[in-house]
Amino acid sequence: MFNSYYLKLIKFFSVIIIITFVFSCKEDTVVVFDEISIIDEDEVIIEINIPVAKGQTEAAKQINTTLNYFVNNALNIDSVSETKESTEESIINFKKSYKDFKTQIGKTLYTNLPTWEVLIDGEVIYTNETLASIAMNSSINTGGAHGNLIFRFFNFDVKTGLKLETKDLINDIPSFTAIAQKYYNKELLSANNNRIEAFKNDTFKLPENLGFSEDGVIVFYDTYNSAVNNVIEFTIPYTVVNDYLNF
Repeated sequence: MFNSYYLKLIKFFSVIIIITFVFSCKEDTVVVFDEISIIDEDEVIIEINIPVAKGQTEAAKQINTTLNYFVNNALNIDSVSETKESTEESIINFKKSYKDFKTQIGKTLYTNLPTWEVLIDGEVIYTNETLASIAMNSSINTGGAHGNLIFRFFNFDVKTGLKLETKDLINDIPSFTAIAQKYYNKELLSANNNRIEAFKNDTFKLPENLGFSEDGVIVFYDTYNSAVNNVIEFTIPYTVVNDYLNF
């Protein structure tokens, strides 16, 4: 009876250890996000609010490297110079470009040069046990009639941190594209009395990248991708395209 009691006790603690190990392994694969904010109003106006993957895992490092590159590339307005590796360097370089331009234009222009403005935002819009979808956008205004706007989705494998392309996310791109085109045409009709062909070659195609939310797959076209002079955005419910998704 004494041995039976201790045998049961050993089995009980063995189960506890196994459960703890399983849950700790699961926690190790989960990427947790925080937010980093940078505001700099010295010479120029810069505001940056982007997600940051917490921890020192390889997945977190990969995700942060990709998001930081988006920020640094947006801040690099000099086409002949390489994108800096750190955001601090990129901000310094952006300010230098402003000062150089201000000095150069001041020789011929006798009015004050408008202050350059930068707004870079990012948001984690969807996560599950395999995928993290992040929307990033930047607005750079250097005094022209229109600012430089960039918007894109980033989708990451949360276990590796690698960026996922459409071919990694969709297992049947032709079928998915056919469904997306129906939603696209419906969206166009709701905004216009007559159907407008959005692409010059009259061939529908998916945007460069897709987004994911709790409601479904986000398909987004901006004025740089489409001949229609506005933003086109719609969400395809998971119930419609679930068979074509790899996650």
